[in-house]
Amino acid sequence: MPIRPANLATMSATIAGTTGTGGPDDSEPSRVTLTFESGYQQVVEGGGCRALEPGEGGVTAVDTPAPTKFALFTGTSCQTGRAVASGNGSVRFGSPILAGAIVLG
Repeated sequence: MPIRPANLATMSATIAGTTGTGGPDDSEPSRVTLTFESGYQQVVEGGGCRALEPGEGGVTAVDTPAPTKFALFTGTSCQTGRAVASGNGSVRFGSPILAGAIVLG
């Protein structure tokens, strides 16, 4: 799936598109594993905005068991941060993405 940098014009659409639970049949919450530059992996479950572990470097991969929508944000809040990447399903980034929060859908 293509990953695209987000800008202010697409941020609202990105957030609006990631508000569901995102499970295969919408009865199970999303379960996403993020891999950081340090090799640390953080598991994030359920929809909504979640803060990422600080001090682990940029995000190098997002792994999902099903095509789950996500958006990565600068800062630790999805409301005040700027979306820096979004996508649908698992992805490996060519360059680490510096993000402090993720919203799942």
